[in-house]
Amino acid sequence: MSIYQMKSKIISYSFIVVATFSLLTFSFARAEEDEIKKVDYNKEVIVDSDLDGLTDKGEQQIYNTNPASIDSDGDSYLDGAEVLADTDPMDAQDYPGHRALDIAKITDAVNQEIPWAWYVSRAAGILGFIFLWITIFLGLSIRNPLLKRFIEPIYSFDFHCFTAAVAVFWALVHGTSFLFDSMIGFGIKDVAIPFYTQSELIHGNALALGIMAFYAMVVMTITSYLRAHMSHWLWRALHFLNPLAFIFVVIHGYVIGTDMKNFYIGSAFLFSSFLLALIYLSSLVFVIVNKFKRKDEHSN
Repeated sequence: MSIYQMKSKIISYSFIVVATFSLLTFSFARAEEDEIKKVDYNKEVIVDSDLDGLTDKGEQQIYNTNPASIDSDGDSYLDGAEVLADTDPMDAQDYPGHRALDIAKITDAVNQEIPWAWYVSRAAGILGFIFLWITIFLGLSIRNPLLKRFIEPIYSFDFHCFTAAVAVFWALVHGTSFLFDSMIGFGIKDVAIPFYTQSELIHGNALALGIMAFYAMVVMTITSYLRAHMSHWLWRALHFLNPLAFIFVVIHGYVIGTDMKNFYIGSAFLFSSFLLALIYLSSLVFVIVNKFKRKDEHSN
């Protein structure tokens, strides 16, 4: 497979992931919106641990379903889907499709405002993190003696730059999607200027870290494509922003990210971040050891 074909597939699959994520969460939107109006969250974080379309508090206070199970009655339908279909999520004999369709309820559900911007932003944020992780992993591995022999046969600087550009694209989609979210009500300055927003719905400092990380990603991506026209010293100096940008992204995602409250997604996020930190530290150790070796060789 050529690099061009690989790039085309990556772009196509990225859009498929965003579309699939948005369509799946669309089916749960009505249930979550109705539930938020009735549930007493007592100013706690709204969490859907099992990703069934019903928040944990809603399952406990309203539906009496299991917040740790996506299908409380075992009829193969998600709890959120059953609430949307107006069936009993605790009765395996009462499942979507076995009743006559209620056209009025279906029409009402379709006419409800669906927070597409929020779903697209979540999917784009996850994709942006994945491609940023791949970009940094490739950059570190090609210089790490333990990993170089595995990465070098498949590594190309062109592909490295490409993954960086894809990460920037999805990070841009992630941030600008909130401009279309009527609930948050962000303007361009809120998503473009660090520490500008005064919104009480978003952690301002974590948002600022995400914005600064995005600008660092843009700088590193552009300078990678311009590497042949820059001094090596300047290029290396700018790319020392990589670890700082990644730390900012990790803090931003973990503090603000809705999906981080899910055990599996949050654990995968932290584990992958910790793994990259270990690779970075091991690379630093190799650099320091090699410098001492060269000094000893010169002194001898």
